[in-house]
Amino acid sequence: MANYLFIHGGWHGAWCWNRLVPLLEKQGHRLIAIDLPSHGRDKTPTAKVTMKDYVDAVVAQLDALPEPAVLVGHSSGGAVITQAAE
Repeated sequence: MANYLFIHGGWHGAWCWNRLVPLLEKQGHRLIAIDLPSHGRDKTPTAKVTMKDYVDAVVAQLDALPEPAVLVGHSSGGAVITQAAE
């Protein structure tokens, strides 16, 4: 099955995927949903966060995975995963 990395949009956190994750896991997929810097449980001050910080967080997570992952981004998360894929 596939590995998925879920990236939330603005004003959200990893929690926005909570209903979807169990549904796909039941089908045998591996899902990871992260909080981008300054979102969800991440306490990075908002004023210090840039798009590069978001992209770096996604790339670091991808690099830590043993296999490739499908990137899924909601709203502004789509811009983040586009740059991360680059």
